[in-house]
Amino acid sequence: MAGARLRPSERETVRQGSHRFVRAGQCADPSRRADRRSRQAPPPKFRRFGDGDGMGFGTRFGTGFGAASRTLAAVAASVGLTAPALGQDAADDQESTQLETITVVGDEPDLKDILSPGEVSVVYPDDVKGEHKSLPDLLDQIPGVYARRVAGTGQYATASIRGSSPSQVNIYVDGVPYNTSSESATDLSTIPMSNVERVEVYRGTTPARFSGAPLGGAINIVTKRPDQARTSVSAGARSFGGRQASGSLATPLLGGSLLLGVDGEKSKGDFQYQKYMLKSLRGIVYSNGKTPRDYGYDALGLSSDRRRQNNDYEKANGVLEWQNENLFAKWSYNYMDRYRPEFVGLQDTTKEDTDDPYSITSERRRQRVSEHNGAFGWRDTFGDLTLGVTGTVMDQSKRYRNLDAVGTLGVGKAWSDYRTRRYGISGDAAYEFGKEQALGHKVEVHAERLWETLYADASNRISSLARPTDFFTRFERERSSLQAQDTITIRPLGDLELTPIGRFERLDGPVLGSQLSPLGGAGGDYGWKPSWSLSAKKRLFDGWEIFANTGTYNRYPSFYELYGDGVYISPNADSNNRVTQLKREHGRNFDAGFGWTGALGNDWKGSVRLTYFQRRTEDAITLYETPVGARYMNTGTTFTRGLELEGNVAFSDRADLHFAGTLQNGRYVKGTYYFFGGGNAAERVNGRLKVLRNPDFSANARFNLHFLDGALTTFAEVRHVGRVYVAQSAAGQSYEEPLTTIDLGAHYTFDNGLKLSGGVIDIFDRGPKQRVTGLLLHADPTTTQDKYWDLRPNVYYPQQGRTLYVSAAMTF
Repeated sequence: MAGARLRPSERETVRQGSHRFVRAGQCADPSRRADRRSRQAPPPKFRRFGDGDGMGFGTRFGTGFGAASRTLAAVAASVGLTAPALGQDAADDQESTQLETITVVGDEPDLKDILSPGEVSVVYPDDVKGEHKSLPDLLDQIPGVYARRVAGTGQYATASIRGSSPSQVNIYVDGVPYNTSSESATDLSTIPMSNVERVEVYRGTTPARFSGAPLGGAINIVTKRPDQARTSVSAGARSFGGRQASGSLATPLLGGSLLLGVDGEKSKGDFQYQKYMLKSLRGIVYSNGKTPRDYGYDALGLSSDRRRQNNDYEKANGVLEWQNENLFAKWSYNYMDRYRPEFVGLQDTTKEDTDDPYSITSERRRQRVSEHNGAFGWRDTFGDLTLGVTGTVMDQSKRYRNLDAVGTLGVGKAWSDYRTRRYGISGDAAYEFGKEQALGHKVEVHAERLWETLYADASNRISSLARPTDFFTRFERERSSLQAQDTITIRPLGDLELTPIGRFERLDGPVLGSQLSPLGGAGGDYGWKPSWSLSAKKRLFDGWEIFANTGTYNRYPSFYELYGDGVYISPNADSNNRVTQLKREHGRNFDAGFGWTGALGNDWKGSVRLTYFQRRTEDAITLYETPVGARYMNTGTTFTRGLELEGNVAFSDRADLHFAGTLQNGRYVKGTYYFFGGGNAAERVNGRLKVLRNPDFSANARFNLHFLDGALTTFAEVRHVGRVYVAQSAAGQSYEEPLTTIDLGAHYTFDNGLKLSGGVIDIFDRGPKQRVTGLLLHADPTTTQDKYWDLRPNVYYPQQGRTLYVSAAMTF
């Protein structure tokens, strides 16, 4: 069950702020209806790929993407050619083929109850259509969520919710699990947004209709449904070689509706930046009046002016979906071909992002990801009983090559191949009773079974002793889950709602440690593991509401966390290539707060929600990053707590403001299993160590002004990320300095449905200027006193800065 639906008679739309509170199938303002729909155009004609390297890879983007993009381009062309012919038939049958949908945004209580008993926020990609935003950009608007752009703009990105690790967040597409054993922390940069209706983020309590019990929360990506006949195209361009194009067609077919969508995107990402450690070093004068160069530092005199290299990527995606009132079938294809840029080095001799052809720090490290997804299912309602069943299939391939690899490297450092195949079946039921009694019940049950097989191979899998290492070449696991929830309405207590949720999960397969270890062999049976949650919600007076949620969670390590992917994550192995064991992580969540929705005056409306949250995680599995690599480790027991604030203010249809902020603090409260440099045991416990890689404060605000009866909208958006701690030792803590970016733009929609957009992202070019404090100290060699200069180097992967963009979209 991807999400609840409303009957046509129950739906209407009310616009408040930049978000919509939806109760019906028609927009409040018909002139904005086209705004909410997909405006896609045929993908750009991507260049042909070069000759292969003997492994299916060329010097730039292999032949696989060429075939894919040409296929999608042909489909897109057919969309444009067939649209006029189909349009007349569609108009005749539009009323009879329009399907039930639900679109929900904001914090309006009735609609939040439909999606979840706990905290949920929803954003719509079409609200920012034409602004060249990706999924991580959309998640920045939601409190409690931090999108980790691990390798810079457009590269590998994951999500953290309320200070969790990315592996503690489950990703779903239309309610189907997207996380795989080969990549527990889902790469958000590979998920296309052109055919997405909305993105739902569940913080803390996750409804029973989603399988699993994530410690952090869940993100559900709901794709568009073919609800009525239409054709849309869009195209856009931005700085640093960025291009986007997409197209979609929806038409009646076989008593239902068909949706066909294609899109393509590419970027070179060759922005300029300064290597700050060189500039800082050259500004130092020692106590004796000499400079670092007099003592052999900065001997090469390299330029501090750099231009990002090997930062390009290309994407191609397609979706084909048919549905009627009871049946649906869907197929999608996603493709990405990209290079991973080098991190900005901490030495004065490294030549990353220079034109030096002999620089070993400008290696071409390339990853190609392709994925097929299929789903089919049935759903029907019999009075107060709803039944549904869904079957799914996934086929994913990830290939990595270091085209400049030299010498003996670790496992997977030169190349790796991963192939994941997964089949699943799920069923769900919902029954509502006691509508007129003191206790009302809505019972929901969800059961799911997944069969997943990973085929893996990597360079140096055979050790120097001529024997295989611990790394599996075939990894199988089966996961079963059974979940139930009962939303109980206690009417004598003013419609107090209590929602208990019970979960049981069983995992079969190799999930722990080395296959050569008696504690973690090639197979495993971990029985049924229970978890639970309890939610309470009470509406008060004049739009006020109070709520609280608590629950337990547990999760096993994945293949990806044990063995890495050879690109971003290193295998968790010792010097003998023996896999280090990881323990199961488990914990408990709690949150409580209040909210208000209502009128502020004659034309003023608003809403606000304040939430306190906390989480305790035992044996937390955490991504431990260094300049030379990253790996997952059990890092101890963590305790995180914080506050979330979210709200909207709207003045009629003329202006609206949406704001969100998160203040959080995560620390280790019980020893860690890896060593912080220079720290003794006492310094590693009792709350003195912070949880790394999460900001202590983050905020987002967007202000919209509407003119000409809504045809023209101008906006300003501010995003702030506070300190993100990246390292700590007895000497102190290192952190990425706060980053604040400002975006400006405008949209104009013509009467014929044409929409033009333009603007600038990060207008003050702050992205490439972000630095790290406390990570690199330079000592004065001319004195015995402790005198240091903090060189404040760049963050490992600078963000792309000031970016201009334009786009056009048309709906027929």
